[in-house]
Amino acid sequence: MTFRVGYLTQRELDIWDLRRRRNTQSQIGRMMGVSRQAIHKTYQIIDHKVEQAFLEAADANHLEPRTINLVEGVMEAHSPAYKIPVIVSFSKTNGVKVWYLYEGKCGECHLESSCRETLENEAQERGVDITAADKLRPPTRLATKIFGLDDRG
Repeated sequence: MTFRVGYLTQRELDIWDLRRRRNTQSQIGRMMGVSRQAIHKTYQIIDHKVEQAFLEAADANHLEPRTINLVEGVMEAHSPAYKIPVIVSFSKTNGVKVWYLYEGKCGECHLESSCRETLENEAQERGVDITAADKLRPPTRLATKIFGLDDRG
């Protein structure tokens, strides 16, 4: 990642992922061999780094942040230049990714298969079931399902 804060350490990334999977601080402490208090302090460090990465991604892409979910690793933003919604995601598998939610010409883009693969990896890591029909969706529509924005249109 090119953002100033860099990646989380492997240990921080593991703790972040365990929290995202709904483990309690005490459970994570037992798994990691440390106290609940140590996990609590690590949460503060992680949250600061992830938030900073989101804000730097927003700044680098000229986005206006709308909501940030540090636990799920999703920031909803808006692109004033393109007048469209944007998702910035953070995951163990893909790091920080920026998803512009527009109806482009994905079928004509040489990166479409790469985008689909990245989105499918996101879905797998996040425990989101992708059906055969979902795999036929344009990447933008697939992204809205994976990041929990399907019900918003």
